[in-house]
Amino acid sequence: MISSYLTNISQLDDHTIHLLFSANRWEKRSLMETKLKAGTTLIVDRYSYSGVAFSSSKGLDIEWCKAPEVGLFAPDAVIFLDISPEKAAERGGYGGERYEKLEFQRKVAESYKALHDASWKIVDACPSMEDVEKQLQDVVLDSVMECQKGKPLSHLWSL
Repeated sequence: MISSYLTNISQLDDHTIHLLFSANRWEKRSLMETKLKAGTTLIVDRYSYSGVAFSSSKGLDIEWCKAPEVGLFAPDAVIFLDISPEKAAERGGYGGERYEKLEFQRKVAESYKALHDASWKIVDACPSMEDVEKQLQDVVLDSVMECQKGKPLSHLWSL
């Protein structure tokens, strides 16, 4: 259902698709908990912040967007790949999905700026893929080392 929406095969109300993405995260919550408690490092592409940024960029209230995410695990690190929407559009594979429109991506970039806080790690995504990969490796390894010191699980956006 989500894939057909993203590829413009089906149409859904903005509230509905937001809740479907959230339900998808909730569906994986118990598996994530099991893996985390077993010491497995999880790297999740996008996640709750992405859902809130995209949905609020469509005009949904940001607090309403956060509400279904309350109780999901908070990430130990949020790594934001910083690149202008214009530069991202120049890269291959851009434009095939519903949200890959330059004007909308500008709104999403602004939403991410509103959401981010000092704990986020910002990676410049403009250099070569190899340079970005090196930056990511450094940030991820630092985060993993911190977590190995016994950081407890925490949750997103308490009520």
